[in-house]
Amino acid sequence: MKQINTLIIATLFASAAFGQQKNPSNKKEVDDKIKQAQGQLNKLTPEQKKMLEQMGMSTKVPSMPTGITDADVKTTISGGGAFDVPSKNNTLISAIPQITLTAATVPAYIKILNDYVEKGIANDAKQVGQNVYSYFKTNKYKPEIIGNEGIGFWTTGQPEVAVYIMGRACADNSSDADLLSNFAAMLSMGGAPHRAIPLLEYLNKQYPDNTTILNNLGQAWFYLGETDKANTNLEKVIKAFAYHPQANYTQCLIQQSKGNTTQAVEKMKNSLAYSFSLDKINMLRKLGYKVKGSDMRKPFRPDPNPLGLKNFVRPDVPTSYEDEMRLKVDWDAFQKQVGDQSMALAKEMIPYQQAAAAKAAQAYKKFDNKGLKEISEMKANSVLSDNLYRIVGEKNLEEMNKDEGVGYRFKKAKAQVDSLMKDFMAKDEAQRKNLEKQNSIIADKETELAKKGENIGYDNCKVQQQYSEWVYKNYNKPLEAAYQNFLHQAYLKITEELYWEQFTMDDATFEATKIAAKKEWLGVLGNTRYIATNKYGNNCIAAENKDSGYKLADFDDMHCTHISTLDFGAYKQIVACGKMRVEFDAGKLKGSFDFKSDNAGKDKFVKGTVEATVIDKSIGKGPLEASAKAGMGMEFTSHGVEDVYVSGEASVANVSASGRMSLISGNMSGAISGFGK
Repeated sequence: MKQINTLIIATLFASAAFGQQKNPSNKKEVDDKIKQAQGQLNKLTPEQKKMLEQMGMSTKVPSMPTGITDADVKTTISGGGAFDVPSKNNTLISAIPQITLTAATVPAYIKILNDYVEKGIANDAKQVGQNVYSYFKTNKYKPEIIGNEGIGFWTTGQPEVAVYIMGRACADNSSDADLLSNFAAMLSMGGAPHRAIPLLEYLNKQYPDNTTILNNLGQAWFYLGETDKANTNLEKVIKAFAYHPQANYTQCLIQQSKGNTTQAVEKMKNSLAYSFSLDKINMLRKLGYKVKGSDMRKPFRPDPNPLGLKNFVRPDVPTSYEDEMRLKVDWDAFQKQVGDQSMALAKEMIPYQQAAAAKAAQAYKKFDNKGLKEISEMKANSVLSDNLYRIVGEKNLEEMNKDEGVGYRFKKAKAQVDSLMKDFMAKDEAQRKNLEKQNSIIADKETELAKKGENIGYDNCKVQQQYSEWVYKNYNKPLEAAYQNFLHQAYLKITEELYWEQFTMDDATFEATKIAAKKEWLGVLGNTRYIATNKYGNNCIAAENKDSGYKLADFDDMHCTHISTLDFGAYKQIVACGKMRVEFDAGKLKGSFDFKSDNAGKDKFVKGTVEATVIDKSIGKGPLEASAKAGMGMEFTSHGVEDVYVSGEASVANVSASGRMSLISGNMSGAISGFGK
C-alpha cells in the first residue's frame, strides 16, 4: 500500500501530541488537516521558525503524495484489523542473534544495532537525529538526558529520529539499564523485535520480575507471532500488577484470537481501568461491551470543595415557635443576601450569554442555505478545543442521570421535599380550621357582642401554639432532614458536573458554567427555609427587634491545581487538568506552545506508555530500580497522548517527573519501514 507521509508539525513537539480528535477518514479530510497544521506553523514568529530550522526541523508540512486514495487513508488510519495477532514469523525468529550478552559484550552489540538502525531509517530522519544528538553532546548533556529526548521524539510520533538518538545514548553509556531497556522497546515497536530480544534477556537476568522488562519481552515475542511465549511473560506482569495497561491490552488480543471473548473483554477493561485511550473504548465496543463511566478512573483527585460550596452555612434552624420568632431576622437576612448574590451572578453571566449568542449567529450564518450533506461535512471537519479526558467526561456526564447516578439521586431528594410540601399544602387549611374549632370560645352569658352559647371566636395564642407544634412535628422536622439530604445531593451533583464539564468545554463556556453552578447552589440554599407558622399575629411571642449578624459566604474561584509535567530535558509536556502544552528550553531554543494534534498523514503509528520517577536534583534510580513507588506515566497511541497518570506516592496535585524514564512497549510493530530485516 502507498505510504502517506508523516506530518511534521515540529520535531520537538509533534502533531500527534494531543488526543481524541476525529481522525480523517478520506483524502479530502487529510488535506484539510494538512492545511490546519500549516496554519498553526505559520503563526510561529520568524525567530521561532529560525530556531527550528537550525535544528534541522522543517516548518513546511509535506503534502500528500499523488495517487493516494480514500481507501489508502482509511486503511492507514484504522491500522488494519482491530484484533489481528501476528502470524508466526519464522524468518525473524531464525534471525534472532544466538548470543548471551554480558556486561563486557553489550557495547559491541550496541554498535551492531546502531549500524542496523542507520541502514534502516530514512536519510532525513538520520540527519535530524544527528543534529539533535550533536547539539546535546556538544553541550555536555548526560546520556540519560539524551535518552529522554529520544523518548520524547517517540511519544510525538517520530520513531526513526527517536531510535537513532536512543542508540547513540546507549553507545555513550552501555551500562545504563534504563537506556538499554528503552532502546530494546524502540527496536521491538519499530519492527525489529528479533534484534531486541538479546538485550531484553540480558536485562531480565539483571532485574528478574521487573514488570517493564517482562512486558517488553512479552511484546517482542508477540510481534514475532510467538503468542505462547508472549503470554508467559505477560502473565507474570499481570500477577505483579493486575491493571498493567499494555500487558492487558495484548492479552486481550491473544484471548480474542482464541475465541475467548469474555476473557478478552475483562483484559481490555483492566487495561482501560488504569490508563485511558480511544482505542480501548473502540476495542471494547467491537467486543460487544459498552463502556461505563465506572470502568475508567478519575483523571485526578477531585477538589473536595470546588467553588467553596461547603463554606455556605444556613442560619440556625428553629425547632419550635419560640425559636422561629427568635431566628426570623437571620433567615430574612439570609434569603435577601441569597437573592442579591443571585442577581449579581446573573449580571456576571450577561457577557458570556452575549458571546454565546454571537457565536450561534455565526454558526447559523455559516450553515444557512447549506444542504444536509454539506452541513454534515462541515461539522465533521470542525476543530474543537480538545482535552485529553473529554470522552471520559462525556461518558460520566451521560450516566449521571441514570438510575442511582448523582443526578438521579438529586431528583429523588427534590421529590421528597416536594412531597412533604404538597402534603402540607393539602392539609394546612383543614388543620387550622379544626384547631380553631377545638379552641373556640362560647359566650357564657349574653352581652352586647354575643348571645349566651354563641361562638365568639378562639384563643389566638393557644391555637398558634398548637398549630406550630403540629407543623414542626409533622412537617418542619422531617422537612429539615429532607433539606439536608437535598443539599447533600445538590452538592454532589454540582461538584461532579463541574469536575467532568471542565474536560468537555472550552475555557469561556466553562467560566459561564461555573457561574451557573453558583446560581444553582444559591437557588437550592434559598429554598430550604422552614415552614413559617406565625399565622395568628405577633401578640403571643414578639419577634426580636434586632439587626441580624448573619453574613452569607463568598464563593471561591476554581482554578486548575492538577498539573503533571513530564520533563524530557530540552522540552516538557505539561498537562493541566487535561489540557496539554509544550514548553521547551535547550540553549537558544526556548519557547512555549499550546497546541492540538491533527493526526493527519501518518502512515504508521506506535503505542505504548512512558513512566518516569519523580523529579530530583540529580539523576537517581530509574524506573527499573525504583519500580512504581512514586512517579507518573503517559499513555500514547495513534491519537497522540491520551492519558497522564500518577502512581504510588506521587498521587498529589502537582507532579513533575524527569530523571530516568522507561518506555513500555505497546502491542504494535513495524513503525519503521526499514526495520524487520
